[in-house]
Amino acid sequence: MLWATRVFDADFSVSIEELFAEQSAALNHSREMMLLLIQETPMHHRFFVGVPEQSLLDVYVGFEPCLRRDIPPAPTLLAGDQGVFQAMFQSGG
Repeated sequence: MLWATRVFDADFSVSIEELFAEQSAALNHSREMMLLLIQETPMHHRFFVGVPEQSLLDVYVGFEPCLRRDIPPAPTLLAGDQGVFQAMFQSGG
């Protein structure tokens, strides 16, 4: 899974979730896609998007590439497969 991240004002988060939902639906809700959230402050949220191919990151304007190890512990799963999320983030994977 390839990862990218960006911080947004809290009120912008709905747009990112909608974009991810559209992309995920187009790919038949791939188990290899994940949208995570870390609330850095009440007004700023850091999103992490995980996708299987580099070309899928192109729609996430302003997101910076990152590595899995750059994701802080205990992110919130906004969209994606719960089993994959648990294996990756809740079992030390």
